[in-house]
Amino acid sequence: MAPSLATLLATASILSFFALFPKAASHDTLSLGSSLRVESYQTNILQSSDGTFSSGFYEIYTNAFTFSIWYSKAANKTIVWSANPDRPVHARRSAITLRKDGTMVLTDYDGTVMWQTDGNFTKVQHAHLLNTGNLVIKDSRGNTVWQSFDSPTDTFLPTQHITDTTKLVPTTQSHSPGNYIFRFSDLSALSLIYHVPEVSDIYWPDPDQFLYQEGRNQYNSTRLGILSDNGMLGSSDFADGQPLVASDAGPSIKRRLTLDPDGNLRLYSLNDSDGSWSVSMVAMSQPCNIHGLCGPSGICHYSPKPICSCPPGYVMRNPGNWTEGCMASVNITCDHYDKKSMKFVKLPNTEFWGSDQKHRLSVSFHTCRNICISDCTCKGFQYKEGTGSCYPKAYLFSGRTYPTRDVRTIYLKLPIRVSVSNVVIPHSTVFDSVLRHLDCDQMNKSIREPFPDVHKTGGGESKWFYFYGFIAAFFVVEVSFISFAWFFVLRRELRPSELWAAEEGYKVMTSNFRRYSYRELVKATRKFKVELGKGGSGTVYKGALEDDRQVAVKKLENVKQGKEEFQAELSVIGRINHMNLVRIWGFCSEGSHRLLVSEYVENGSLANILFNDKNNILLDWKGRFNIALGVAKGLAYLHHECLEWVIHCDVKPGNILLDENFEPKITDFGLAKLLNRGEPNQNVSHVRGTLGYIAPEWVSGLPITAKVDVYSYGVVLLELLSGTRVSELVEGSEEVHNMLRKLVRMLSEKLEGEEQSWIDEFVDSKLDRPFNYVQAGTLIKLAVSCLEEDRSKRPTMEYIVKTLLEADD
Repeated sequence: MAPSLATLLATASILSFFALFPKAASHDTLSLGSSLRVESYQTNILQSSDGTFSSGFYEIYTNAFTFSIWYSKAANKTIVWSANPDRPVHARRSAITLRKDGTMVLTDYDGTVMWQTDGNFTKVQHAHLLNTGNLVIKDSRGNTVWQSFDSPTDTFLPTQHITDTTKLVPTTQSHSPGNYIFRFSDLSALSLIYHVPEVSDIYWPDPDQFLYQEGRNQYNSTRLGILSDNGMLGSSDFADGQPLVASDAGPSIKRRLTLDPDGNLRLYSLNDSDGSWSVSMVAMSQPCNIHGLCGPSGICHYSPKPICSCPPGYVMRNPGNWTEGCMASVNITCDHYDKKSMKFVKLPNTEFWGSDQKHRLSVSFHTCRNICISDCTCKGFQYKEGTGSCYPKAYLFSGRTYPTRDVRTIYLKLPIRVSVSNVVIPHSTVFDSVLRHLDCDQMNKSIREPFPDVHKTGGGESKWFYFYGFIAAFFVVEVSFISFAWFFVLRRELRPSELWAAEEGYKVMTSNFRRYSYRELVKATRKFKVELGKGGSGTVYKGALEDDRQVAVKKLENVKQGKEEFQAELSVIGRINHMNLVRIWGFCSEGSHRLLVSEYVENGSLANILFNDKNNILLDWKGRFNIALGVAKGLAYLHHECLEWVIHCDVKPGNILLDENFEPKITDFGLAKLLNRGEPNQNVSHVRGTLGYIAPEWVSGLPITAKVDVYSYGVVLLELLSGTRVSELVEGSEEVHNMLRKLVRMLSEKLEGEEQSWIDEFVDSKLDRPFNYVQAGTLIKLAVSCLEEDRSKRPTMEYIVKTLLEADD
């Protein structure tokens, strides 16, 4: 019988007690007043006395480090805890120090405190990395005053207590926090939660079942869980104290319980011989039940791998990033809603979880249909034959499709003009009535057959064949007996197809950034047939990849970096992802060919829309303000959030593209120069921007900082407001900077006055009146501050975003 939670906790306490007193201390202690410095990160580390864990600086990107703890013997240094996972420090002059006041502090290259331990400590003696992977700070009496176990990141380790205040948050490939949480819920149940600003929902235990049906106790104030050394996960809310048990349960195996980026909780076991990890327990046997896996309006289905698809009438919002989900190909607003122009498309065996507008029981299909079609906000409805249950949906969330005994059908509302005759409706094929055979080659490579194949090569060897056959048969019987015993221990049995689907669900959530061959891009662009534009960095062509993704392919010119340096910089640019930045899908580096592959943005450049008289598109005030805000958000991300701190160096309307909804996307970022973090004085003055947008310090040859982008952004604001190129705002042939200096001086004087009518004269005459004068005044004030001669007086992009958001409210 499986041990109870009380037994697990008692055992863990004893193990933790003995772990505090290792037999020998060898480089496992950081004494008071001493430091670990990033320059010697490969040798200057702490290591637990048994060699299992190491702690020190870990390089997540080039010149970007976290202070972390990792399994020493695992391949690629498996991180189990980080002090600063989303705030890395630089490769020079950064340090972790145990100060004499007892506080452990992580400082960046300029002395900025990036992380520190909480609390007021007295009589601290040292920091100690234990054999359990716990980094502790002890006082002179041997008491632990702080420990890393109290603030986990994405992993729990054996003997680490799961309390009401601890939680796990996954770390994405970009080293930013994911959208999932593992913690005790308000009902005191250990839960997996999908958490984004729009919605927060528990998806494990199954929200469609009552807790007691899932073997849970609710409202238990204990809120305590633990992962034992034997691979058993116990929690105070588990009914009868029955733990979840690893498939390889037993002692002497190194393990970790990790919340992965796809929202699934997995228990991993380490293979000491090759340092690989294998999954020995998984919380979600069916990955499609993980909320938000395919983003808003997306549908998860098994074919037989877990795959994300968009429903008929919907398209992927950001190809390659399913967390952003799908959007309607034709957006219908309530202002232009006509129920006679709508239809419904039937999606069998499909449901979108929650977001029900109302729940009607025992109604006819026709009544349910009328409820949805009469409401412009209804996206579709779910109807259950037999019971007559009707669920109109206000939001399409966590779509999933697979055959079940409980027949579920969604009727999706679409405009009649949207053709879906040739669209394949997502459906699952793995969970059917016939159990498919499991292809063991697809499982984790650490699993091996116990015996190699035995071939009969002659009469003299046949008896050995039968001997080994008997041994093998005995082994199989023994393994079968043990497996049969575990059948009664485990509360949930995973069918082979379920476990396979679960692990494939994790593998499928990967980045699409890749390297393309020159031949692929020649084919994609039809031999570079359609030219979209040409700039200082190269010519852009329209193309379509094999998956029908529309892309823009830029042939880069005058690239001076070598092949390795070019690829290194592009790998960094490829990890940059923001809704107001053009997404880079990949690159080509063959011989003399240097090309970039990025997303295709439908409405072209802001310059073409603002300044081209032949263009029939007129941006209204709301659209212009939204562009100003979106560009500010994109630059703020590059300057303050991006791990490499990118300075654009050529911000102008020609490098601001507008998608189908006129949402701005900045292009050509990172091409001018990727500045090394911590070296703000690096001279990149050999890179030239565009006349009229470059800051005065650039012309004078001063070192370049992010404030050059702020200056250029100020010029863009003036052009957005006036609808005219900045060079045309003032008559005459004066030098551009002198002209702007006079214009800024004039605007400053007018802003100080009480008269506001001049704003109407300054703003583009093509705009309908009245517009938002408060927002216009805010944009003018920001433009004036951005165009300050003294760059130290210019605002940061973070401040600009904050100001614009306040004006937007």
